[in-house]
Amino acid sequence: MTRRVKLMTGLSTLAAASALALTGCGGEGEAGEGADNDADLSAVAAGEGESGASEGEGEGEGAAATDPASSDVAYMHVLGLVRGHLIAFTELYRGGVTDMAMTHVKHPKSELYASLLPAFEARGLDGFAEELSALAAAAEAGGDVEGPYREVVAAITANTPKASVAKQLLAVSEIVRTAADEFDIGVEDDGTVVNAHEYQDAYGFLIASREILSGIDTQDVNESDAIALAHEQIELALAPYNSLTDASTEGKASALYGAAARIEIAAHGLQ
Repeated sequence: MTRRVKLMTGLSTLAAASALALTGCGGEGEAGEGADNDADLSAVAAGEGESGASEGEGEGEGAAATDPASSDVAYMHVLGLVRGHLIAFTELYRGGVTDMAMTHVKHPKSELYASLLPAFEARGLDGFAEELSALAAAAEAGGDVEGPYREVVAAITANTPKASVAKQLLAVSEIVRTAADEFDIGVEDDGTVVNAHEYQDAYGFLIASREILSGIDTQDVNESDAIALAHEQIELALAPYNSLTDASTEGKASALYGAAARIEIAAHGLQ
């Protein structure tokens, strides 16, 4: 059986057997905003979920129980979360929604960044604290953030491992799964957006995933098919977004969980 046939068989199995299970997913992820938005994300590095009872952010709750210092997938997952926060920040800042934007800009003192420090050390990397500081300072001063934002993105890319396409897709699936967690918290069953920050996080993580996919270069037909499938799933997940300040949406967390599952299957089909 070819990899392409395996992939399609796996997706058919998923569609037939797990749709109901996917609609029951959720209830995990971030539980609210802390005073300085630097939430306790040490569980990301430890691969443990949050209980949802404490204030602050809970990214990484759908992640595998692996350590970013030793797992490229876990490491790229957290890098993607940082990138997603900054995407949400930049889009809101460009739109003049400064107060909301500032809840997404990350600083090197944030625990999300701190959770990456052992991974940087293990890989002999410098990280991107300087670039994050420059972006945060520009935002706090109300200045132009375009240049600092590009510098951060370039620095994140420079600190990203040269992993296989399969591993990159697995990382994307985890980022999308975390987006589903955030969406599930931010949006009620009737589509009312009850937590704008989580709704915006989900968007940022999806866009970060799309950008990661766009940066993958391969000539392998099976890898290209898997990447195309992942792109399609993310576009479907993004379709209900009209604005980051939407009061309601037709989107469903189950669609994001489904996208994450399908991308994961595509990744495993390459292994």
